Amino acid sequence: MGERIAMGFHTCVDYELVWDTQVVEERIRALGIQERELRMDIEMDSERAVWIACLAHLKEGIGGEMVPDTAEICERFAGHFGYSVTLGGTPTRAAIILDRLGYDTALQTSCYNEHVERLMPARVHVLPGVDAGHDEIYPHIVLQCRGGVRIHANDIDFVTPRENRLMVSRDIDSLQMPILPDAFGKMIVDAEVFLLGCFSEVIDLDVLKGCLEKTKALLAYLPKDACVVLEDGCYVKKEFRYYVHKELASAVHVLSMNEDELQQYIGKRIDIFDAAAVKAAVEYVYGHSGVKTILVHSAAWVLSYGEMAQSMHSALKGGMQAASTRFRLGDGLTREDYEETGNIPDKAESADFCDKICRMWDGRVCCIPCKDLSFVETPTVVGLGDSFVGGLLPGLLKENRK
Repeated sequence: MGERIAMGFHTCVDYELVWDTQVVEERIRALGIQERELRMDIEMDSERAVWIACLAHLKEGIGGEMVPDTAEICERFAGHFGYSVTLGGTPTRAAIILDRLGYDTALQTSCYNEHVERLMPARVHVLPGVDAGHDEIYPHIVLQCRGGVRIHANDIDFVTPRENRLMVSRDIDSLQMPILPDAFGKMIVDAEVFLLGCFSEVIDLDVLKGCLEKTKALLAYLPKDACVVLEDGCYVKKEFRYYVHKELASAVHVLSMNEDELQQYIGKRIDIFDAAAVKAAVEYVYGHSGVKTILVHSAAWVLSYGEMAQSMHSALKGGMQAASTRFRLGDGLTREDYEETGNIPDKAESADFCDKICRMWDGRVCCIPCKDLSFVETPTVVGLGDSFVGGLLPGLLKENRK
């Protein structure tokens, strides 16, 4: 107890694949995949189906999450690549970033195994969401790709339009998402900020309903002036996303999402430098989600709109700086690296966008440009949203809400 920043509940073991274009093209040929087959909404009943969906996402430059029918499919997919083992899940990666920035946190996990025990920093005070002995590992396969990569095999021939990451998993713990409202509630009575990860991998409605009831019971332990941030996601069952928003809107102060999640919400693609289109999209989410402050973090800018927007400049800056530091340096970032990122010039096109959208909106928006990271030769694109949230949370401590 005593931690000012708390979070739950998603923790997982990530296999971060090392991109290899030759492997990708070899699998396209071996599995006989053709251009006409590429689609995102396909049943994940085989490794071939996973490849089809991944290629469709890569071609369009869209991030996504996939849940195959078995964990073995995930293992087979990963087995074609080299990979490193890391910890994932938005609350967990955010807690790791906060450890690097010097903050203690409280975290309830959704799993606990040898990798969690080995890789979790000491400043993260963990309440396992599973019983002792429940130590199975259900890997989350993370495929990250640079922009400008040509993929050419069979009749498939395209160049990836942007940096991207895809996640493939069949994680029983994530599908059930254990929540311990009383045990964890006693740990968060001093928290000023609570990060709630989304329930994007839950695919059973009864399980989801149980999760939300437990979440409401847990949040009741927070001080009355605590700020609750819900980090959104691309849900496997898209209708569940709107149900979660409806059920938690009264308990959540900030609904945060990335540019892909924003566009999935409104049901169409937009140009993220088109200020009028972004304004309309954010207002749509604000009007339909029921949450009083909407936050969107993109590759070009970060903005908040609504009730708390004007008090979030420090938080938005911290989140952008943390994500930018991870983009250029990966897992090994330090507080000094984070501070150095603050000295990198802003992206000129992003600064112009922020000026324009602030003029278009009257008083209820805060928008800051991202850094010009065009000099980074080997970017890390996995975990950027999680790192953003980690950097965001200190700015929402009571003394920083200005």
